[in-house]
Amino acid sequence: MKNPAMSLWLSTANRAAGWWMGMATAAMRRQQRAAVAEMSRAVTGKKAARKRKAKTKRPSAKR
Repeated sequence: MKNPAMSLWLSTANRAAGWWMGMATAAMRRQQRAAVAEMSRAVTGKKAARKRKAKTKRPSAKR
């Protein structure tokens, strides 16, 4: 016989584990990209490019 409570609990646990794995993977990739960028700057002698700020869309004032 199937246990719906256990199924719900396992489903929620799997969802949480997937979220944590996704966050850990994203952090690892960010660190790898930063390390590669730093190494390439050291080799080429170039400074880091400045990041551009995204323009915010402001609602137009209609009167």
